[in-house]
Amino acid sequence: MHAQPRHRPQSRSGRRWVDAVLVSVLVTLVVAGAAAVISGRYQLRPVLSGSMRPGLPVGGIVITERIPVSSLQVRDVVVFHSPENAQELIVHRIISLTRGPSGPVVKTQGDANTAPDPWTFTLQGKVAYRAIYTLPLLGYVAVWAHGPSGRVALVLVGLLLLLGAIATGMVSQRRASRSPTRRDGRRSPTQPVPPDLVDVDSAN
Repeated sequence: MHAQPRHRPQSRSGRRWVDAVLVSVLVTLVVAGAAAVISGRYQLRPVLSGSMRPGLPVGGIVITERIPVSSLQVRDVVVFHSPENAQELIVHRIISLTRGPSGPVVKTQGDANTAPDPWTFTLQGKVAYRAIYTLPLLGYVAVWAHGPSGRVALVLVGLLLLLGAIATGMVSQRRASRSPTRRDGRRSPTQPVPPDLVDVDSAN
């Protein structure tokens, strides 16, 4: 009595394709994120004080988007240089905004503070950075990423991931195109078996 061939599911090749797709998506996101930061459209700013808790926790990062100054509104969280110290960047919420001849005149306050900031100032220039998202525990990584070495490293990591995804896809495609082989050295039952490889016991 002849043994009925069993068709093994092609799950391995399917999993390899899924892995390749996931890696490609991850690489695309990393490269796109690095390009966005390097281009200046988005910025990563560390949260080093608790003035904006609980929305912006200490040690996290805030992702800001470059927008026209004319589109700012009350309640927006913006990044600006401290009027008292030009070297210090502050991330606070706009609580008052009036349009002036040189730009919007704003008053700000930290969400965790009980009183407004002790200044009213004019936002200079045509663009501003508005907070759109926050990530915890990555603040100091953001400081490094904005430095010259950090930007170069981001580009290199993105390129390496892209090359890895391409190599993984090529290997998966090559393996999928080959005829599957069983671990015991015999050919897969889904392919014709030469007469000299027929199991004698199964044939009788």
